[in-house]
Amino acid sequence: MKIKFWGVRGSLPTPPTAEHIRDKFIRIIDTLPPAILAKPDEIKKYILGLSNIEAGLIGGNTPCIEIRASDKILIFDMGSGIKALGNYLVKNEPNKNGLDLHIFITHTHWDHIHGFPFFTPAFFPNNKLTFYSPHPNLKERLEVQQDFRFFPVSLEHMPAKKEFVLLEHNSTINLGEVKISNHPLYHPGGSFSYRIEWNGKSIVYATDSEYKNLDRESTKQYIDFFRGADLLIFDAQYTFEEAIHKEDWGHSSALVGVEFAVEAGVKRLALFHHEPERNDFEIQDILKKSIDFKKINFPKQKLDIFLAMEGLEIYL
Repeated sequence: MKIKFWGVRGSLPTPPTAEHIRDKFIRIIDTLPPAILAKPDEIKKYILGLSNIEAGLIGGNTPCIEIRASDKILIFDMGSGIKALGNYLVKNEPNKNGLDLHIFITHTHWDHIHGFPFFTPAFFPNNKLTFYSPHPNLKERLEVQQDFRFFPVSLEHMPAKKEFVLLEHNSTINLGEVKISNHPLYHPGGSFSYRIEWNGKSIVYATDSEYKNLDRESTKQYIDFFRGADLLIFDAQYTFEEAIHKEDWGHSSALVGVEFAVEAGVKRLALFHHEPERNDFEIQDILKKSIDFKKINFPKQKLDIFLAMEGLEIYL
């Protein structure tokens, strides 16, 4: 399987500020080795070798993930990141018979659907979009978002073929050889995690969830759903302290993600749904604390922890 992150930010799109960009420039200048200051080619090579945190961006688009499994193109959530995905598909996936896209929705809060009106493949009549969600009336919810009071193009005026599939809670469907299961999460209005399995590999996408009770009995259902996943994409919007103070806001923390991943025997943990108020360096600090937390509390457990970033591709 191949997974690509197109949007990783939570709540609302967060473009970088001028102050943030200047801060990155200053940090780069401060770290430049004196020996290369008079060598433009060496400076360029040095900068290209820096991480996205140091000389790039984690990303400011809201959630959208693309998964390729077998011959299927699966899309999870339609935040603002889906716009770039749509442009990529139109440019790089020419198909005279049309694209067959499968779109899974965790929930219909704005940051998970507001990119769809700008999804270019929806404007080609030979394309087919199949939407899946355990939420009822998904079509109606998208129609309301594109009511002329709120957006100039209605859902009806997007000519791609559309089909809406209502999933049962805790159910599993098969798209060819690909198996997709869902599990309810605790979030205002309800949200759902998805587990994608193909060719002996598994990905769990569990964003927008609050875990109010962390005792073994309360968390067992989630641990069982995450069990043995090769990759767990986890809502880490808050620090542990923020999660306590923002009870019922519907989000979790990186430290809870680490504990769950260790308990479930997960191989890789992607911290996701980054807080829009935090800059890249603050988010990097959360990653560092998460890695330290794992080293101190679970020193023998193998777990790769990293930040979900726009453009990041992972092959399983």
